[in-house]
Amino acid sequence: MPPLELEHARAAQVFIEAVLVLGLFCTGLKLTGPLDGTRWRVPLRLASITMPVTAALTAGAAHVLLGIPIPDAIVLGVILSPTDPVLASCLEQPNLDSNAAVRFALSAEGALTSSLALPLLLLAVGFAGDHDLGPLAVRWLALDVIWAVAGGILLGTLVGSLGARAYARLDARAETAWLAVLLAAAALASTYGAALLVQVNGLVAALAAGMVFARGGWVWRSGRLAWGRGSRPNPFSRQLASGADRIERLIELAAVVLIGALLAGSAIRPVLVLFALLMLVAVRPLAARLGIGVGARARLPAERGAEGGSTDTSGDRQMLAWFGVRGVASLYYLCLVLDGPAFDNGDNLAAITLTVLASSIALHALTALPLGKRPAGAQGSR
Repeated sequence: MPPLELEHARAAQVFIEAVLVLGLFCTGLKLTGPLDGTRWRVPLRLASITMPVTAALTAGAAHVLLGIPIPDAIVLGVILSPTDPVLASCLEQPNLDSNAAVRFALSAEGALTSSLALPLLLLAVGFAGDHDLGPLAVRWLALDVIWAVAGGILLGTLVGSLGARAYARLDARAETAWLAVLLAAAALASTYGAALLVQVNGLVAALAAGMVFARGGWVWRSGRLAWGRGSRPNPFSRQLASGADRIERLIELAAVVLIGALLAGSAIRPVLVLFALLMLVAVRPLAARLGIGVGARARLPAERGAEGGSTDTSGDRQMLAWFGVRGVASLYYLCLVLDGPAFDNGDNLAAITLTVLASSIALHALTALPLGKRPAGAQGSR
């Protein structure tokens, strides 16, 4: 039996979609702090440069090593290009716990790539002839990128602000944890439901809603827009982050069990394991290095963690290049492909994807603890 039969892809997609949306919202609740260019420069580079480069290199490797036709190899490359924010944040990494900038960059990269890989997947499917891109891909650019992404950000910001302001009015002292959870769940459900209704990117909307809700929403103050609770830590955001951590642990467990169950029904071949190792050991580090260092010298935010170590070191960059954990997002995009127009290599794509996901979870989990024991900045500044 193939790992994901085409007639079962839709049922699996519904469950995986719910897990991914919830994970992105919880990650958004934890991505607090200033929304400035310095803090977000590295995650944005990883999402805008590393993800497409990863897709291209993965497609080339799949075509050469596995003999997959180029159109299907491009689709596979996009499926495997996003990283997972939940699995990355759940790894036991003592060094990353003390290095706030590295940990933030990994979580933010996972959230951005998981939500923004959808337009890239539609472009890849369009090249394969199964999605209308329009002349010179103008339709794809207008609807699948500009409208879907910008609309998702605006929708998530609006609903997240409404939910946060409702909570602020109902519980001015922020002492009722159950009310925060209830309104957060309502904000998530309303955001994603509205996103499906107006056909915008629901993943982007869920992430934006979580980020805005944790900050107390936008308010008009002293003649300008400002966050309802400011940028400093507060009991409200700490309660949400604590709850998000517990939910992410459940998501992590569900993801690992699901991937293991699906992998058990697939035929693992040595060449697939070799391909997975090539992608994790060579493709990801190379693409991450290009993303972090392309153009002007990209520097990690000059923050200091609990140990007081600088974040802008070669060791930090190596951590970012190595820890690109694959997870639920790749599984969700695989289900989208299998639920759409039939690919001749659908079963093969599923087997390859599951092998890479299982290898990523195992390899990154095994190396997280020993690598994380290195003191922050131990390898010197770059």
